[in-house]
Amino acid sequence: MNDRLLTLNDAGVEVEVSQQEAEELGAFEEAAITEQEAIESTQVEGVGDGNRQ
Repeated sequence: MNDRLLTLNDAGVEVEVSQQEAEELGAFEEAAITEQEAIESTQVEGVGDGNRQ
């Protein structure tokens, strides 16, 4: 696997790995935000809450 890992940095090269190898490389790490986090990120403090200045 080590030789194949070196080719991952080569543009346009496809490297087949097993599911176990992919998991070890972090390929299935979930970094998505929740729906609630997305909603909260669009809310701007002081806008639309009646606090006009």
